[in-house]
Amino acid sequence: MEKNFSEQDKLYSRLYSYSKKYIPYKWLGKLGLDNINQQQITHLLTSYGLPVVLSTIALLTTYIFKFYPDKIPFYMLYSIFVALSSWYGGLGGGVLTTGIIASGVVFFLSSNIQYELTGSLLIGLLSFIVSAVTVSFLIGTARRTNEIKKFKEQEKAYSQTFTQLFGEHIKARKEIKARDEFLSIVSHELKTPLTSMLLKLHGMLNSVYNVSLANFSVRELMQVLENAEKQIKWLTAMINDLINVSLITTGRMNLKIEDVDLVGTTNRVLQNFSELLKREKYKIRIEAKSPVVGRWDEVRIEQAITNLVSNAIKYGRGEPIDIKILKTGDSARFIIQDRGIGIHPNEQKVIFDLFKRAEEQNGNHKGLGVGLYITSQIVKVHGGSIRVSSAPMKGSLFTIDLPLNQSVKE
Repeated sequence: MEKNFSEQDKLYSRLYSYSKKYIPYKWLGKLGLDNINQQQITHLLTSYGLPVVLSTIALLTTYIFKFYPDKIPFYMLYSIFVALSSWYGGLGGGVLTTGIIASGVVFFLSSNIQYELTGSLLIGLLSFIVSAVTVSFLIGTARRTNEIKKFKEQEKAYSQTFTQLFGEHIKARKEIKARDEFLSIVSHELKTPLTSMLLKLHGMLNSVYNVSLANFSVRELMQVLENAEKQIKWLTAMINDLINVSLITTGRMNLKIEDVDLVGTTNRVLQNFSELLKREKYKIRIEAKSPVVGRWDEVRIEQAITNLVSNAIKYGRGEPIDIKILKTGDSARFIIQDRGIGIHPNEQKVIFDLFKRAEEQNGNHKGLGVGLYITSQIVKVHGGSIRVSSAPMKGSLFTIDLPLNQSVKE
């Protein structure tokens, strides 16, 4: 937070700098003031030093220019110096200046044989003292009011800052908790397939070592190898998700921008899922009247579509999935709708946030739960938007809007 120094603050700063430059600190040490700080020095200078200096200047000016007590400029000049002392040194500074000037005037008049302390002069001097003290009191009050106002503004700013920091602290604690739960899920998800593969491989090796090769089952070996391949692919997918999360959170997800047909990319993604769709007996219907070409990173856009299709299959309960691709003005729109278990309204607010699925993890579905986060970040870095419309047991509808020619950081 930047500090806006007033003229008074600047004067204090200059006085302190001057004192620090020209007053050796060893002298202060000899006086027992070696522990004095900037604020204390400033207070001493403004409350005592400044009134003495101004009073001396006032008396010297009176003596040099012969502004004698019986003339109006005499009192006007003194009032100015008292006002200055009051503003910078407070009520005490103004009273001190008044006292020094009044004492100096009495001494000047009593030592000068040309003047006598007549009743009119004493009344004028008394009037000056009363008016100077009154002015000092009023200026001191205004000064305190101004300081109180300034302190209240600072208090308000500090309160807002504290509230913001406290909110960020609570958010950070929640994110740390979610991260720890997420890491626990990651370790479990990575360990489970490895353990399964190791057990089967140990069993196969035991059969090779202890059983005659004539009785060795090639069919069983093929099952083990197929299972190992499946588990390795699963591990690779999870590791890629972790790498993508790392790239996103560290701001290192660079894009390779080129002309990309959203319809062609979607068809390619569906082709990759063809075996799974056939096995799960899913029907995916795609509606697109013509190619929709935009300037995007083809690999990242394909990844985003893959995540949405994968989610639709995972949570779709075997019901048909509809995909619609169209051009709307200067944007491309991708819509995917399933008829599965849906998403609770409370969860819809956080499903695109990192680590949030870890909080909702119920163990019914495997995975790290970062797919939607990665998808949302890919869409965001392309200058687009993603939203969801869903209800429990009524399916989910995800909509992505991507600018066709949005300038992105390559």
